[in-house]
Amino acid sequence: MTGSRSLWAVSLPLSLLLSWGCVEQEPDRPTEEDKRNIRQNILKKVPQMKFKVNADLEGKVTYLGLDVDRDKIQPGQQFTLTHYWQVHKRVEGWRIFVHLNGPEKRGFINADHKPIGGRYPATKWQPGEIIRDEHKVTLPSDYKESTVMVMTGLWKGKLRMKIKGPQDKENRILAATLPVSGAPTKPPPKPRRLTAVKSAKPIKLDGVLDEPVWAKAPSSGEFVNTQNGGKLDWKTEVKVAWDAKQLYFGFTCQDDDVWSDFKKRDEKLWTQEAVEIFIDADGDGKDYVELQVSPNGVIFDSYLPEYRKNQNDWNSKMKAAVKVDGTANKRGDKDKSWTVEVAVPWADVKGRGKAELKLPPEPGTVFKVNFFRMDLPKEKPQRAGAWSPPMVGDFHKLDRFGELVFGDEEGKAPTAAAPAPPAKTPSAVHPGKVVRLEGMQRRNLRTRMVPAKLHMLRAKRPPTKK
Repeated sequence: MTGSRSLWAVSLPLSLLLSWGCVEQEPDRPTEEDKRNIRQNILKKVPQMKFKVNADLEGKVTYLGLDVDRDKIQPGQQFTLTHYWQVHKRVEGWRIFVHLNGPEKRGFINADHKPIGGRYPATKWQPGEIIRDEHKVTLPSDYKESTVMVMTGLWKGKLRMKIKGPQDKENRILAATLPVSGAPTKPPPKPRRLTAVKSAKPIKLDGVLDEPVWAKAPSSGEFVNTQNGGKLDWKTEVKVAWDAKQLYFGFTCQDDDVWSDFKKRDEKLWTQEAVEIFIDADGDGKDYVELQVSPNGVIFDSYLPEYRKNQNDWNSKMKAAVKVDGTANKRGDKDKSWTVEVAVPWADVKGRGKAELKLPPEPGTVFKVNFFRMDLPKEKPQRAGAWSPPMVGDFHKLDRFGELVFGDEEGKAPTAAAPAPPAKTPSAVHPGKVVRLEGMQRRNLRTRMVPAKLHMLRAKRPPTKK
């Protein structure tokens, strides 16, 4: 998810991905099934609903209220929110956001999505319509609060549409406050740990992982669902290597439709298809870098001095090469995969940070890192996978980063003290990068996982980016 992206904060039909930083990507043409679904969710009269709100948004739209499919929310278990909107005037360029928050802004979750399975965004709404928008969300399994507030509204860039009605003084409609039962006993998965193997010679960047060091380097294992850590039916893995001059990453991405139409550096790669790398070299949970590569070899790089505060004017000297097994950007054929090799000079792993680090590191050194992949199948919602799942819609959740341990040429490393735990990731205040996560089914994570990189994940993505 990126710059400011919030990844799908909840298990939504993934329209998300990632809030400040996540930006929604509109598919080219709706299918006949999409059109039928849209018609079925444009109502002729105001329905009965559990939570009546009637909040006015600048005379253009009325948020009528909300239905919830259960009386008490259970952390870790999916539930359904159904929003009702009445349209009075066109709202071109505006998007809806949905935030879940515990008391005093604790436990923030970005549940941004595009209405009606992602096929009928607010910018297309017509005067006179009553929109029924249903999406599924999940509170993290470690959610500790006794209640969760559902907040929504319309946003564009750094603006939110003004509200007359119940709100939190930040132009977020207070749709409902729902009771939450005790957290389940199953704890969230532990952050992951991966060893980087030292390479005897520089790696040739050609997108082909055929150097001897790649055979020695352990795999990250398959990426998992960003929201719940569950298995994905599309595979992604990464390996890491290093030498005296650079840190290397090798991604393998299973993909039957490899594409991206971005051609310029620092475009919003997270809104289509990309691999993402987050590096908190000193492990302090404060400043970090975010790096991305698209299937076309286009890069995005950003330095964040603190949570979600992307500085996209920072340019690293990272290099990347991509190899596609198939035909990139030809959406009518079947591809197999794409592989990526990335080289990051040691001077760039900490961005503009001033921390005193020994670079290149010695075996046994530990960095805090995370890896994500964004994928956008043809005529389907965007989806996201993670190495160390944030368990919320925020790719910038620094305390969920995994550990990258530096090994020698055999991958062995002396026991090293783990970096100090990062400061608690702050709650985001604006909609951010939304990620359409697979587990969140169709609802801009990305997280990067966000306007001006407002994602709940990047300590600062996505979706504006993140």
